[in-house]
Amino acid sequence: MEGNKKQTYKDVFSQKEFMKMTIAALINRFGDSIDAIASTWIVYELTKSAAWSATVYAVNALPTVLITPLAGPWVEGRNKKAIMIVTDIIRCLIVAAVATLFLMGGLKPWMLIVSNLIISTVEAFRGPANMALTPNLLEEKLYSRGLALESSLTNIVQLIGTAAAAGIIAFVGVSGALYIDMVTFILSAAIIVFVDTHEKDIQKVKFEVASYFRDLKDGFKYVSRDRAIVFFLVYVVFINAILVPLNSLQAPLASEILNGGAEMLSVISVSTTIAMLVGTAIYPEVLDKLGNRMVVGIVGLGIAVFYGAIILFQPVYGNKFLTYIVVAATSFILGTAIAFGQSLVNVLFMSKVNKEYIARASGICTAGSAAATPVTSFVIGSIVTFVSIRWTFIGAAIAALIVTALVIKSEVLGDEEANGLSDIMPEEV
Repeated sequence: MEGNKKQTYKDVFSQKEFMKMTIAALINRFGDSIDAIASTWIVYELTKSAAWSATVYAVNALPTVLITPLAGPWVEGRNKKAIMIVTDIIRCLIVAAVATLFLMGGLKPWMLIVSNLIISTVEAFRGPANMALTPNLLEEKLYSRGLALESSLTNIVQLIGTAAAAGIIAFVGVSGALYIDMVTFILSAAIIVFVDTHEKDIQKVKFEVASYFRDLKDGFKYVSRDRAIVFFLVYVVFINAILVPLNSLQAPLASEILNGGAEMLSVISVSTTIAMLVGTAIYPEVLDKLGNRMVVGIVGLGIAVFYGAIILFQPVYGNKFLTYIVVAATSFILGTAIAFGQSLVNVLFMSKVNKEYIARASGICTAGSAAATPVTSFVIGSIVTFVSIRWTFIGAAIAALIVTALVIKSEVLGDEEANGLSDIMPEEV
């Protein structure tokens, strides 16, 4: 009878080490949500250029693409807890430097590129380490509940941070907001120090090139062997690429189209985050009723509606109240679509991948899905020098519909796959 006991979120809370790591992640996310608004505005304040915004965003993604697949094999066999602590400290120091330089008026655009490269590089090592520790901290039978709880709490914290960002920036300035992000890194590292990660038989690993590339090759073979993982990797590449116009042009969108400032970024972010929270909660029921094909269709349609509607409603943006309504509504649609897309792949990864390969597979999949970001960002940066943001967004809407129409025909999205995946998703949030 005990083996058939239905798992609840109370059981997840009993996983003390997992909850400690989750709290550290939530503190990190709170700081990042504030930093996202502050950093986006810093770039635009320094350059007043949409092309520069897209370029900085692209550079930020390069280490994820180039280093993460290499970091995965390196992380395996090493103290992953120590890696996470050290990377948090490095990020803290870099953010502090950027905040101080901006406060003193010495920050230059090229410095932002360098700082983003450093931060993204250390994050390329932190991600696989964090992913590889999850099976050590959370019982396998609690994967779906634990990951769903972590995702929901993350969205709530991101919502709070994003909602507070505009007020924080108004009260303590952009530098003050970055200093708050710095403190969250310190707190995260301090909490992780007290997490028992159950890492046994850790030895000082001597780096050997031949062994390293053999492990990397094994990781690629493992990922490519599963058709479902390959398909969803390709699907995430599409999602990442189609969101680049918004992610890289948020500040120009707020200023040139919406006739607003940092508060518009908060409206977009808050509405999207609320929608992601709701979308994560209702996703299992939606999947059970509609299946994978319809979910993929909803994701593509939701993204297209956002890009198209936020431009087509431009005539009403002379009225602040109507602007907030349109931006909030379209962002909510986008957030729901993103939540469905993410939910389609998150638990699937943890359920499909062998524990032995998690760090390597995580690095490869993260890099593969992120590869679309810098490429698309550089393309967008070039396009907006000749084409207005308006037509760039309309083009993104059309592209979302076309690609979705092609992807939805895949055999991987058959009814049997939908049923199999829904069985491993949480029944409720």
